Amino acid sequence: MKSGSKSGNLTGALLVAHPAMAHPNFRHSILYLSHHDAGDGAIGFILNRPLGRAVEELGENDVLKQVANVPLFEGGPVQRNQVIVASIGWNSETDSCSFEPLAPPRGGFDLPAGEKEKLRVFLGYAGWSKNQLEQEIALNIWLVLRPHPELLHSDADENTWRRIMNGLGPMYRLLADAPSDAEKN
Repeated sequence: MKSGSKSGNLTGALLVAHPAMAHPNFRHSILYLSHHDAGDGAIGFILNRPLGRAVEELGENDVLKQVANVPLFEGGPVQRNQVIVASIGWNSETDSCSFEPLAPPRGGFDLPAGEKEKLRVFLGYAGWSKNQLEQEIALNIWLVLRPHPELLHSDADENTWRRIMNGLGPMYRLLADAPSDAEKN
């Protein structure tokens, strides 16, 4: 499940928060890197933070009407008021994930039949400046993993993060089950 490389272009990889990460924006998070270039920075979206709301709860918006019943996810701490619609799919032939942000035309989205279940709507995104992500990976803040189809389901949540940790072996399982406050141990 682990990716073999911690360097190079990581576009399409998953970033899984190390169990010791305490930052509230990313604790127990799983991100899909939609763009990565060490000299340019990186952009990603949190896949396991459903907000328990649908797009229609954002208010009247003709452009978003076609995705009104799609669940909302917290995409990250950057521009939390920005709505980003993406099509996420799994290609079983290449064993890879496709992630395509959709720019809404003036009249709304032109969605082919059966595409609605592939949609995810994010509020905000995660961003890293030049070489910032590489430094965080070197400090073991993030585990770099290959994507897998389980994360494409709209019910991905903190339990999904725990399942990934359990699959990485006993050390990660132990760290994932530890209380966030060591005094409560």
